[in-house]
Amino acid sequence: MAVLKAIKIKDRDGEILFRCPRCGMVFKDAKAFTRHVNRAHGHLFRK
Repeated sequence: MAVLKAIKIKDRDGEILFRCPRCGMVFKDAKAFTRHVNRAHGHLFRK
């Protein structure tokens, strides 16, 4: 089973952002990142 771990980056205000390692999209919170991975890259995890 594949796992996509977010790349954590800090913006200029010091907030932590989550970047998708597969497509490069940036998200403000982990919930939005998880939702994106399940929708856009979920085919990697399904049989």
